[in-house]
Amino acid sequence: MNHFLPFGYVARTEQVLYNDTPGNFIYQPYVYELALHLAKGSNIKWIIDIGCGSAGKLAPLAKHFSIIGIDSKVGIEMARQTIPEAELLVHDLESGLPYLTEEILNNALVICSDVIEHLKNPEVLMGNLAELSRKVPFLIISTPDRDRARGWLDNGPPANTAHVMEWNGTEFVRFMHDAGFDAVPFHGHTINTDFHRSKSTLIAVAGRHAQLKKSPPKKVAAIIHSYNEADILPEVVQHLIEQGIEVHCFDNWSTDGSWEIIQEMMIKGEVNHCERFPIEPCENYEWHEQLSKTSEYAMTLDADWIMHYDADEIRVSPWQGVTLCDAIAYVDSLGYNAIDFTVLDFRFIETGLNTTTPYQQNLSHFEFGRRPGHFMQIKCWKNIQKVDLADTGGHSASFDNRKVYPIKFLLKHYPLRNKTQAVSKIFNYRLPRFTKEKLKYGWHSQYDCYESSKEIRGWKHSDLLPWHAVHFSTEYVVERISGIGLVD
Repeated sequence: MNHFLPFGYVARTEQVLYNDTPGNFIYQPYVYELALHLAKGSNIKWIIDIGCGSAGKLAPLAKHFSIIGIDSKVGIEMARQTIPEAELLVHDLESGLPYLTEEILNNALVICSDVIEHLKNPEVLMGNLAELSRKVPFLIISTPDRDRARGWLDNGPPANTAHVMEWNGTEFVRFMHDAGFDAVPFHGHTINTDFHRSKSTLIAVAGRHAQLKKSPPKKVAAIIHSYNEADILPEVVQHLIEQGIEVHCFDNWSTDGSWEIIQEMMIKGEVNHCERFPIEPCENYEWHEQLSKTSEYAMTLDADWIMHYDADEIRVSPWQGVTLCDAIAYVDSLGYNAIDFTVLDFRFIETGLNTTTPYQQNLSHFEFGRRPGHFMQIKCWKNIQKVDLADTGGHSASFDNRKVYPIKFLLKHYPLRNKTQAVSKIFNYRLPRFTKEKLKYGWHSQYDCYESSKEIRGWKHSDLLPWHAVHFSTEYVVERISGIGLVD
């Protein structure tokens, strides 16, 4: 069996038994937080923890799910003290996994956290995990990253005397493929402990609800309300077209040419519908009325799914190279009827005040959205009943029997794009029109920190993260698909 370790790598021949006695640190905390997030979102019944050890990290999950723990005799004896109500199985993981019924597997999330590196024959367990990935909704695997923990020139044996062999990220994903995984849709790094917080642990997420499959096509419509976003609007509409999405625009009586741009796009067949709303110009923003209009208008459309979409954002599928339309069709096929988003706010740099379109290319630094509203972004739903958008300020489409897909899509937000645009948007187009709804609903506080245009100087590189799609998808895999870790 090819473990995909480097030439000359020396595996440990005699390892000590790892004693999972609870200590001062929580190891791989986000693995179990992610498991809880995915399990709650998919309404599963069982959590299967392979190599459960003392089961301290399982205790919070045991409050919500039935637990099956699998480990050596020593590990299971400790687990019984922690979660005596669980089904705990003594088993030698060198020989793979014990038999589990299809009924359980079809309704289970599997965790295999920092186990595979302890085995002399890890290909047996990895092959079993590959089989499980085609049966269980979600499966999470973690293991140390040798390069990040030991350095690029480490050639074994592992410094940890309980480990037989360790991989880097490329080697581990290749090992998973070779062991039988059809794909490893989400993989990257996560923190090692809640104290050290070093991203030196590899994590991979697979399973029936993670591995995208070709699904029956669905018609998806984006409903945009725009007000003075002429510089970015064509880029946003073109992106939606490329993603296979219908575009429906309501212009809030723009004065910067946005309305004329939308009309021209409709003539070209790029926009499916456009009109001005409300009927007459209004001095107030009237966001509540615009959201109510979206809810009502959605019900008139011959579309399977609806996206409430702002004129200054780009939405992206969580699967690289997969369009929004195809991704939504897959989510629909799994039985979910709503989609949540992780927000990235892209910023212009203080030394680049004349940033121009295309903004996806020229605004290359971002920060994660961390305001409370950023963690409630359920803005895409199956068009089966009228939703309530207005009560949450557009952050969450509420409706009966909502089932939100637990893997978040991505929302790239470009509200302030250069100094000239930012000054006009904040002081001419937004703050003067926000007063009414700010008093009535407490909304629209995002620009309260600016008292004058002199305060708008752009951001520093050092305060932001550089955008690189591949690096982002692996370095922030847990954060981007769940939001976990963004407020720690």
